[in-house]
Amino acid sequence: MTTKQQEIVRTTFDMLAEHEDRVADLLYQELFRLEPRSRELFRGNLPEQQKKLMRMLRIAVENVGDPTQLQPMLYNLGMIHQSYGIEPHHFISFGSALLHALRVVLKEKFTKEVEEAWHTAYHYFILTMSNFPHSDDPVQLPHN
Repeated sequence: MTTKQQEIVRTTFDMLAEHEDRVADLLYQELFRLEPRSRELFRGNLPEQQKKLMRMLRIAVENVGDPTQLQPMLYNLGMIHQSYGIEPHHFISFGSALLHALRVVLKEKFTKEVEEAWHTAYHYFILTMSNFPHSDDPVQLPHN
């Protein structure tokens, strides 16, 4: 991921600050449209899950250029998602749903360059989550 793409992801995420609830709503609506059975994977309170998602996404975006901070969090998320039964196709659908939500909320600001930057960032996030080291050691979240 280039430095420019990192900056694009940070800048566009900052544009979403006032619209985080809408982004999360759109994302999950699209995810459930693409993967209807994925709804069964969410056992708890969906609005609370949406808040957690946006918090984790903010931390990931803020640390996108700092793998020493980002990797431990993503490894931890990978372990958690594996324990929930998340499969690779869920990550693909989730990425599509994320891009859909960003496209709807950012409107004309969602350029091809923005889409490519987010696609690259999401691919990095998911690749890192999927390749977590298998260990019994607990992994801590960054304190951002």
